[in-house]
Amino acid sequence: MWNRSIMSSAIEGYFPKFFGKVIKNGTPIIGMVIITVLQSLLALMTISPSLSKQFTILVNLAVVTNIIPYILSMGALKTMQIQEKVPTRGRRFTNTVAVIAAIYSLYALYTAGSIALVGGSIVTFAGWTLYGFVSHRFDVNKSLSDVN
Repeated sequence: MWNRSIMSSAIEGYFPKFFGKVIKNGTPIIGMVIITVLQSLLALMTISPSLSKQFTILVNLAVVTNIIPYILSMGALKTMQIQEKVPTRGRRFTNTVAVIAAIYSLYALYTAGSIALVGGSIVTFAGWTLYGFVSHRFDVNKSLSDVN
């Protein structure tokens, strides 16, 4: 499942093109190998004498790297609702749920611990940096001015 997501993201331009290349049966083998190597390196970075402790570190790291985008999305929710002209009544309920979800998400970040928070932050910031290298492709205003 995740390999198809990465492959389609590469086709859209969010990831380098080699993630979108497939072999005869449609498997994005190059992307799968690269992701597996990166995940293995991440696992080696968290190595500990106890497999249980290593698993806990990896789970907490996954929590942090997955929750940060959710918190950012919840922060942008009101702006998106206004741009899409969502009725006020619908906005109130959704924003209330988003605030509750944000509080829970912040609590989850807190309980993940400082090691996971630092590691997850570094991974997230690295992802934002990599996105910076391709983000110019998604500037809608630039694309429209190039056409005219």
